[in-house]
Amino acid sequence: MTKSNILGSATGEISYYHLGERDAPGRPTRDRSLDTFGVRIIAEPRVGKFDYEIEALFQTGAISASLASAASRQSVSANFIHADIGYSFAAVWKPRLSVELDRASGDRRGGRYGRFDTLFGMRRADLAPAGLYNAIARTNIMTPGIRLEVTPSKRLDAFAVYRAMWLAASEDSFAGTGVRDASGRSGDFAGHQLEARLRYWLIPARLRFEFDGLLLAKGRFLRDAPNAPAGRWTKYGSFNLTASF
Repeated sequence: MTKSNILGSATGEISYYHLGERDAPGRPTRDRSLDTFGVRIIAEPRVGKFDYEIEALFQTGAISASLASAASRQSVSANFIHADIGYSFAAVWKPRLSVELDRASGDRRGGRYGRFDTLFGMRRADLAPAGLYNAIARTNIMTPGIRLEVTPSKRLDAFAVYRAMWLAASEDSFAGTGVRDASGRSGDFAGHQLEARLRYWLIPARLRFEFDGLLLAKGRFLRDAPNAPAGRWTKYGSFNLTASF
């Protein structure tokens, strides 16, 4: 990865990652051989100023059609894009309001394998809380959102974000849910998600409390797809304590 500061107050990055995967005794894999090329431009938040971030990734390579050792190989062509623009207000609570868009490709019938592979990375940056909730990830998803962040004090910060979610490819499974309609007849609207986080330093720099809450109102796809779990809502909450030594 390389960085450049020739964009004034913004920073530019160019990245390349290669993932090579092989079977091992008792551990079959999809034998992924993936090259991921990326570019990112970011202007950090400043009080009374607009900030922004644009990131685009292109993925190529090859992957096996299944875990079977003799499975056929497929060429890969996948992509991901993230964009957001925000504004930080000069107020006591330091509010920042932003709008954002994420799109990660999914697999379609025929042609190259198109499901974007996140490889690795933070769960929080993948559109959902860390922990047991892993339904929403950066693969086969298109989601605009609006986010509000506040920092009332050095000990307390919080944010809330709303997003609407669609499938990038209606024949593929949605994000990390495993829910799929190979015929594409269940539509491509996955639902509405409202997420919030609150963090507070019980002992500054030593012990921090965190609450995460999420409410997902399922759209047509997550209700009607053949293997969709019953129910119209998904609710998630977690309480965490982090100790720093």
